[in-house]
Amino acid sequence: MSDIPMITVSQTGRVLNITLNRPDDLNPLCWQVLNELKTVLDGVLKDDTVGVVVIGAAGKAFSTGYDLREEHWITSQYPANFEDHVDIRQDRDDVHTIVDYWMKLWRYPKPIIAKVQGDCLSGAGELLGVCDLAIVSERARFGHPAGRDLGIPPSIMFWPMLIGLRKTKELLYTSRLISATEAQQIGLVNEVVPHEQLDDRVAMTAAHIARAPSDNLSILKEVSNTWFENMGMESSVRRGADLDAIYHQFDSFKDFFRTLRNEGVKAAFKKRRDLFG
Repeated sequence: MSDIPMITVSQTGRVLNITLNRPDDLNPLCWQVLNELKTVLDGVLKDDTVGVVVIGAAGKAFSTGYDLREEHWITSQYPANFEDHVDIRQDRDDVHTIVDYWMKLWRYPKPIIAKVQGDCLSGAGELLGVCDLAIVSERARFGHPAGRDLGIPPSIMFWPMLIGLRKTKELLYTSRLISATEAQQIGLVNEVVPHEQLDDRVAMTAAHIARAPSDNLSILKEVSNTWFENMGMESSVRRGADLDAIYHQFDSFKDFFRTLRNEGVKAAFKKRRDLFG
């Protein structure tokens, strides 16, 4: 683990601002990022000077998903290290550990606003999905381009409850990216604003929400979330974790990482484009 922080934190009034800070790498997610985020959130859990949390990112991308490099790989078995397939039992346990993380963040009692200035792809959709609100730049794009060969984020980005069954299937089957405008139209995000106005708009909305007492906000969040939990949301996410582990047994998963190791990341993505368009 690097000693260099991968997020930055600041506070304005009762709004805590957390920024993913790996802009040169397009802010991929790894355990160091997630653990730093958890540490900050745990630290302000009972701090009444913080009413709302904003999660944004530095650079041109919000996040391109889970980090593909071995040193930052999110599960304990790096696929390129296996001649055949990863051990499915260990992989399943690892994926459920990721689910544990997202479900805890889903239930975090303070409102969380996603401030998305650019691409929010694949596993980053899980971070977006556990946020309560999403205010995004007109430049933002969303989707799961890795769906055709690498598996599924176990929550499938919480799409079924956010955008419905048919749109979820369309975006999973095609792996296409959608614009900020389409994301708003289908209910994935709350608001789209001109890029240069994003910071001010999010700050204004967060400050307005933060005027309410934290106890009141936590009840509003819990009562809203309870509807989806009573419809079996977590059991569906857990099933998604099992199915993701099965997907990781497919040849496309192994082949991608073999190409990545032997020929480099550009070659791996070119091979995907050549296969799938």
